[in-house]
Amino acid sequence: MPDTPTLTDSPVRSRMFAAFANPDYRKFYLGQGVSLIGTWLQAAAVSWIVFDRTKSERMSGWVEAAGIVPGLFVGLLAGALADRVVPRTMILLSQVAQMALAFLLAVLVMSGNERVWHLALIVAFTRVFVTFEMPARQVFLYDVVGRSMLVNAIALNSGLFNASRVIGPALAGLCLSRLGESACFGLNGASYLAAIASLLLIRLRPRVQHPSGKGAGDMLGGFAYLMHDRRVRSLFLLMTGFGLLGGGFNALGPSYAQRFIGTGTSGYSVLLAMGGVGATLGALLVAWLGGVERRERVVLAGIGVFAASMAASVAIPPWFGPFGGTARLVGGSICLLGTGLGAIVFYAATQTMIQSAVPDTLRGRVMGIWMIVYSGSVPLGCLWAGELAQAIGVGTVMYVSAALCGTLALGVGLSGVLREIKEP
Repeated sequence: MPDTPTLTDSPVRSRMFAAFANPDYRKFYLGQGVSLIGTWLQAAAVSWIVFDRTKSERMSGWVEAAGIVPGLFVGLLAGALADRVVPRTMILLSQVAQMALAFLLAVLVMSGNERVWHLALIVAFTRVFVTFEMPARQVFLYDVVGRSMLVNAIALNSGLFNASRVIGPALAGLCLSRLGESACFGLNGASYLAAIASLLLIRLRPRVQHPSGKGAGDMLGGFAYLMHDRRVRSLFLLMTGFGLLGGGFNALGPSYAQRFIGTGTSGYSVLLAMGGVGATLGALLVAWLGGVERRERVVLAGIGVFAASMAASVAIPPWFGPFGGTARLVGGSICLLGTGLGAIVFYAATQTMIQSAVPDTLRGRVMGIWMIVYSGSVPLGCLWAGELAQAIGVGTVMYVSAALCGTLALGVGLSGVLREIKEP
């Protein structure tokens, strides 16, 4: 399909929101936005319930890993299917399955018969369907906006994903305190209806099916591409390192809120929401910088901001000790805004560089590998962080993670390996 023209009302707005000129993209964006709010609402509720029941950072790490690891096993198949089938059909089936699992979780919690292993098993199955959806979503996004708007659409989608982190955790705090735990999961299930409706309203011309092989060789086509493309391979390796060293913070959120900040569900939702605000700002920044040269500097700056902000989130709140818990919460929230901004600047800039370089015929399979890398590195980061926090404390582990991420950014920057990457 032809690429969509850019907006012309102002230079800044046209550069930052160019993909919104496409009406089908606007439908997709709105439907996914409602669904993602529900997704973050459920994620925040699961994390809080697990830690509240067990008071164990180790268990929080294991459940967080259970919600990501399955992508490691089905990522290749998901990517190969995304290049072969109609992506909208694949997305719709995945959304329906996730909706059913959310309602199942609501029924379990409402009955009072849920156990931690129930939560872990359901979030694991949910991740399987998310993994099948994500490569198909990237292919579908290209079908909707075309190549010229793809980088902007990716950045805006990242902004949407993280803006929903502001509303979702806030709703989780409200639901947990006012409506009960099961309401979090029921609302998430209902939110999928908006995403499904938006997909059905989009009308695209039939896709051009690229010829592809069969069997394991076809599934491994993405790996074969990475073996011959040093620039993209370097970005995947950097993403692996960042997931291992910095991804563990996802599992430490409830412990950080309760043990370090000394707050309850409302404060926890504020901390998550501020991380979402920072992530949204980071995604919009990447959208605005869409055509900038030397994008590798943006990638490394993202890691640097993340590392500095994580260290500050441990160092600064104790300064407010004499002034009470509210001041500590404010200090921690401001710092977590920085961690969210830095992490999403890194991930969004990395993904746009990869997507700009990947051939259309391999887009699904390469993004399947993206899911494998993320699904392997972040859970390992969660596991080591949870285990170590159980032994030496959440604050010390956050300092260690910040130092390792900062060292990674410095080492890669000094090596100059990313300067070799020239986008087409």
